Amino acid sequence: MKQVSRRDFLRASAAVAGAVSLAGSPIVSMAQSPRFRKAGDKLNMAFIGSGGRGGDNLREFYGLGEQIVALCDVDRGRLDAAANAVKERCPDARKYQDFRELLSKEKDLDAVVVSTPDHMHAAAAIAAMKQGCHVYVEKPLVRTVWEVRRFEEVAKACGVMTQMGNNGNGTDGQRRKIELLQSGVLGEVSEIHVNTDRPIWPQGLNRPDGSDPVPEALAWDCWLGVAPVRPFKNDVYHAFKWRGWFDFGTGAMGDIACHAMSFFWRALKMGAVLSAETVKTTQKFPETYPSATTVKLLVQAAGQKKPIAIYWYDGNTMPGPEVCPKAVATWGGMQGGVTLIGDQAIICNDAICLKDEPKFRGLAQHEATKDIPVSLPRVKGHHWEFAEAVRGGAKPFSHIDHSVPLTEAVLLGCVSQQVAGELKWDAAACRFTNSEEANKLLKPHLRDGWQIG
Repeated sequence: MKQVSRRDFLRASAAVAGAVSLAGSPIVSMAQSPRFRKAGDKLNMAFIGSGGRGGDNLREFYGLGEQIVALCDVDRGRLDAAANAVKERCPDARKYQDFRELLSKEKDLDAVVVSTPDHMHAAAAIAAMKQGCHVYVEKPLVRTVWEVRRFEEVAKACGVMTQMGNNGNGTDGQRRKIELLQSGVLGEVSEIHVNTDRPIWPQGLNRPDGSDPVPEALAWDCWLGVAPVRPFKNDVYHAFKWRGWFDFGTGAMGDIACHAMSFFWRALKMGAVLSAETVKTTQKFPETYPSATTVKLLVQAAGQKKPIAIYWYDGNTMPGPEVCPKAVATWGGMQGGVTLIGDQAIICNDAICLKDEPKFRGLAQHEATKDIPVSLPRVKGHHWEFAEAVRGGAKPFSHIDHSVPLTEAVLLGCVSQQVAGELKWDAAACRFTNSEEANKLLKPHLRDGWQIG
């Protein structure tokens, strides 16, 4: 009875959802209502993008026993490899190089997994949702702020389950850290520092001259998708070198921040971004992200008197020793990862230091945290959680209520990496109040034939 009520509620929500998008265009009617399976049923799944993270996602869902009915990849070599990986149990999985053809022919899908380059996430996922499919979408959810707002609108209107692929959300460790932060052990949080070794792909470079023959196995027009036409160059974009290009990826911040920022974004109930600024950068280039940056996001959090300053460091950079002298005292230097600074305590990765203590100690064993009760559900994994939601289970942990605001914050940071100065953000109006140059980057280029919803 509970499952039926939930399904009826979602379908009713889809029927009464707002009819006009932020862009002023109507939300197109779905081809069918979303289908929620019964507990224990196998899901009929399609995969758009089957290399890299796509291959990882395919293995996860195949390992859960789901039915793989269709596969799509612009590269026939990767497509054939994916089909071979599931042939033992799903020998009849159909193969496509264009996701539009897949969605036009496959009418019995429960869920679609989107693991393409960033610039195609929105086009594929929104088309799938409008066909009544639940969607699991790799991080970042989409490439631009306009797309993330559009994704949210369509997901709500269609009544589907979604999950962004920041898969740490399905681990016990991350959920425990959220519980510890929610206890208030940090007090008033003033700063958060996050760093990564990314990029591990080329960026901070200009577009090469000339063109190369397109490999016979590659559908280059489908790979470009919504992006402006450009000539194919061997070993420049496909397969893993697209992340640093503005037209296709979101750089190091888009790749990792949806992972690294997720736990504290939820635990501290982060709200609207107030401003974004790249306060330090290596040389800038017209089409690619810099090799290393420091980005500052100013964000208001629920229950906080003052906004929290989030500092993001990429390109193997990290905060200076003045940020946390107690880390230097404990380990002899600053640590990579995430450091949260509150007026009552500091947490650095899996260690904590109270304000009256000289050095860090283990987070789980510390007297201030070890008795904090378990309050969040534990699951068998991020992919399992999504599949169970499609079978009428609980809402996924990285559904649109979490994935959309987190992704938007990350994408605002990506805009600041392209436009100098402090960019003041008006979340309600969905625009920067002091930079038309930055506002031009909020919406993607949409090539004819590849419009988004």
